[in-house]
Amino acid sequence: MHGSLVSPPDYDELAAALRAASVPLSAAEVHGVLTGAASVPEGRAPGAVLFGDTPPPPTAETERLLRIIAALQEDIRAQLEGPEFQFQPMLPSAAPLPEHVEALAAWARGYVLGLAAAGVRDARRLKGEVAEFLLDAERIGEAEMDDDQTIEAQEREIAEIVEYLRAGVQLVYDELHGR
Repeated sequence: MHGSLVSPPDYDELAAALRAASVPLSAAEVHGVLTGAASVPEGRAPGAVLFGDTPPPPTAETERLLRIIAALQEDIRAQLEGPEFQFQPMLPSAAPLPEHVEALAAWARGYVLGLAAAGVRDARRLKGEVAEFLLDAERIGEAEMDDDQTIEAQEREIAEIVEYLRAGVQLVYDELHGR
């Protein structure tokens, strides 16, 4: 893991670290932000992406969070660089469907914000499928429960959206890295 001090967290560990550091974002949204930022060559440091140019006061909790998000971003980059197409959006594993939908929307919003924070501010300036995917990611960020569908149909739809996000994130990463 390139000498990282902390192994990448799972969803619950990241959520707990965010709460402990009083960061009012969900683990899904933060993972999306870090994924967007990691997709841009020479992107900003994870702490700068989350906190801007004004870092939080140094406390044990914020220092731990900064180590965790650095490890997480390193892991995201490794997944996107790797040949096995391992990347997965970080979503709660055992959440009720409404929470899962909200986490998926938060992840997509975070991803678009992470790209913007790292310098990709206008999806329309990109080409073809990449621009189309980023516009779709913005729409996914507005997703809500659909009470007209069965739970099974919504779960299938979520699985399809997650697969679409996985492929789209890889597409954006490859495009921005000239691969």
